[in-house]
Amino acid sequence: MNFAYYCSGHGYGHATRVSALAGHLLQLPEPKPTVHIISSAPTHVFADSIRLGAKYRNAHVDPVIQQPVAYRVDRKKSIEVLNAFLNNREALIAEEVEWMKRNNIHCVLSDAVFIACAAANRANLPSALITNFTFDSIWSYLSAPVIESTNPPANPIDGLAPTTTPQIELEPDEPIAHEVIDPLANQIAEDYRNADLLLRLPGFLPFPSFSPTHPLPAPDWIDPMIQRFYPNVLGKLQEPIEDMDLYPSIPFQAGAPAKPFGRIAKDAPLLVRHPAPDIYTTEARQRVLDGIGVPRELQDAKTTKILIVSFGGQVIRRPTHSRSRNGSRNLSWSGTPLVKPAETKDNIKTLELSPPLLKIPGASDGERLPTASLLTPSNSPPRSEKVGKLALDLEELPTVATPSHLYIPGAPPASNPASPLTATRPTFGLNLETMIREDIEDEPRLLPDGWIAIVCGVSKGWGGEDLPEGFYIAPRDTYMPDLTAIGDVLLGKLGYGTCAECVDACTPFVYVPRPLIVEEHGLRVLMENQGVGVLLSQDRYEAGDWAAMIEEAYEKGKFMKAMKRNAGWDDSRKKQADIMARELVDWLGRWYDSVESKAGIPEDQRTTTLQRLQSTITEPEKMNMIIDEFALGTKVIVI
Repeated sequence: MNFAYYCSGHGYGHATRVSALAGHLLQLPEPKPTVHIISSAPTHVFADSIRLGAKYRNAHVDPVIQQPVAYRVDRKKSIEVLNAFLNNREALIAEEVEWMKRNNIHCVLSDAVFIACAAANRANLPSALITNFTFDSIWSYLSAPVIESTNPPANPIDGLAPTTTPQIELEPDEPIAHEVIDPLANQIAEDYRNADLLLRLPGFLPFPSFSPTHPLPAPDWIDPMIQRFYPNVLGKLQEPIEDMDLYPSIPFQAGAPAKPFGRIAKDAPLLVRHPAPDIYTTEARQRVLDGIGVPRELQDAKTTKILIVSFGGQVIRRPTHSRSRNGSRNLSWSGTPLVKPAETKDNIKTLELSPPLLKIPGASDGERLPTASLLTPSNSPPRSEKVGKLALDLEELPTVATPSHLYIPGAPPASNPASPLTATRPTFGLNLETMIREDIEDEPRLLPDGWIAIVCGVSKGWGGEDLPEGFYIAPRDTYMPDLTAIGDVLLGKLGYGTCAECVDACTPFVYVPRPLIVEEHGLRVLMENQGVGVLLSQDRYEAGDWAAMIEEAYEKGKFMKAMKRNAGWDDSRKKQADIMARELVDWLGRWYDSVESKAGIPEDQRTTTLQRLQSTITEPEKMNMIIDEFALGTKVIVI
């Protein structure tokens, strides 16, 4: 059987789980299926499955949300990208249909490329969605009345960062009007409607293309004031998927055989890359840490704890305005999404939250300054006229740190509060009681005592001369599942790949939120139910005030982490994924068996004679699958 596996180019999480399942398909008993991976993601992220025989084709098969910095979405540019893609939709679908016919494809798998489902139906092929969300909800959520900050980083100390790199202007954030985004999101949902099978991965959202229970627009699912699922939405998501109402199948093209059975939706296990089998041994820990350059005296797990810092594959240039911290938390509002009055589908009014105002001693009651103005140079334009300008680059950042700041790949700059350049707090003579919404008396610290940090995702040519004490740079080829298993806590942004590897390794996760990425709501539920997730606000991240949240996450997860290290790696999740691959092939076999039987094709000439795998799943395997499901708190598919 020949599979075409379409993978979104939006983030490494899609690629890592596509590669994982492709690998399981390719390790099925002979004769093995053929797996073609089609994606704009780089070849190297599919290396594991390519080594097993997967064929890779680079193709632009989906539009990508524009994120100029790690937790900021440029809505306007994103819509421009989506419009351009959809304007070419018919040509792209026709191109993929022709490719499928030339390569004798039997089934299309999608994670979560919408045109792949539409092309499969036009080619009269069954298709399966294997994902925790679909992009109709991601794009629809750009209409959410959540306003991201565009304030440039304030810097009271001149000369901390170069100003010679090109500038990229960040426009003020505004929700996309429903009359603009709704037709585009609905078109995407219509393409997904062509899928015949949904294998729903953990950390999921509603699936508007499969079920009418929670239709678009996606902002209707989330309470904007608390940034959580509405209770009725969460309640429905927690019901068994077998109870979910499903839309009927979309028929094949005229003249093609009828689809043999209706749409199916099933829960799937956690698809995750596996660490080295010996990763929890002292020898493996030493092997990984030696490769990073961590001194032997800091490798003992009993005396030194490890923070892994990973914000994905995005890398930024040094910002033009370098933010500095001064021994206490800077009152940055970059981490506080504002809920702004905006056009909503039902004209529901929402609330705009403004920064608290500061009373100037000796001034009248009306003379107050917003906190965001405090550390802004006096010659800066008023806030209403500011457009945040950050210099961005994927290649040329010369260093990962200056004496005062960390430039973590994929994230805005974070202050090093231990630096002498940021250790002196300026005095403004202000009334502190009106100045804050949260306690600022504790000195900010990057790391708790007795911890070191390993920074991931650093590109070639970055220097580490000014890294704070206890920080180390992982080589780009470091295998993240191994590093996640070794770590005591991971700091980053919520994404499926990172969440799955943290859950698998029982590694607590401190995450910096991205208010406009609706997938985070499903992943947060995953971390709360099967792992440890602790939120670190954007302002505290940028202030270098990490230590308290690291300690909180460690305390919450240390018992399960210790149990995992004592037990060592086991293959229970691998077994679950193996059975998932077998059941997927069996579903496809039954599909063709039914179609070809009705067409009168002799049994010895049918596609399904290549292999029927249902009988190869033995009763002991089924019992182990049930035991593993109970132990891991996950469900496995039975199609």
